Amino acid sequence: MRNKNKQKKNNRKKLVTYFDPRSPISEEFTSVKTNIEFTTISQASQVLMITSAEPDAGKSIMASNLAVVFAQQGKKTLLIDLDLRKPTQHRVFFSNNEIGLTGLLVKSECRTKAIQDTEIDKLQVLASGHIPPNPTEILNAPKLAELIETLREEYDQIILDAPPVLVASDARLIARLADGIIFIIKSGASEYKKIAKSIELLQQTQTKILGTVLNNPNAQAARMYYTYSDK
Repeated sequence: MRNKNKQKKNNRKKLVTYFDPRSPISEEFTSVKTNIEFTTISQASQVLMITSAEPDAGKSIMASNLAVVFAQQGKKTLLIDLDLRKPTQHRVFFSNNEIGLTGLLVKSECRTKAIQDTEIDKLQVLASGHIPPNPTEILNAPKLAELIETLREEYDQIILDAPPVLVASDARLIARLADGIIFIIKSGASEYKKIAKSIELLQQTQTKILGTVLNNPNAQAARMYYTYSDK
């Protein structure tokens, strides 16, 4: 019971846009969402991929809170945990991880069972499912691309929580399915060479990097800074 209460407390901190929507940090997430919309004003990015160079940069927190903000603005939103090596979204939203994405793609489980409602109106989550022995093969399979195309018809906004770029080729495979990429950098921890290498690899996918978010969760102001590309 103590561990469960501790987890709930941690989730309140992670999902700040839901538990404390008027806080300065929540306003920063809303600002990122607004900047994304301005960046894509000529061509909406229905499917957004969130990634980083390395683990622990805050990309999953950005994905979950960004999904909440889109839902709060009235968009029917789906958050998909595509980090099949280190999934987290099922813990953030206390969703069932028995079926999830891998159940859909490997075992052809029922989609209505895999996609779950959350406490937030208009926001649903597709958890990763059981961690597979071959994540790259699953992400490269035609079934995933077909699934994303089907989901485009049902949702206004789809957020893909992708693995870090330098961990494996997974993020580059996922990028091909997205309309745009948001790249997360952890201030004071991300090495320039690794960031540059990650961006170079993502650019090879020909999916536009819409912007970067400088994430500094340890700073006293706990602010995030967003830069965007108009090219």
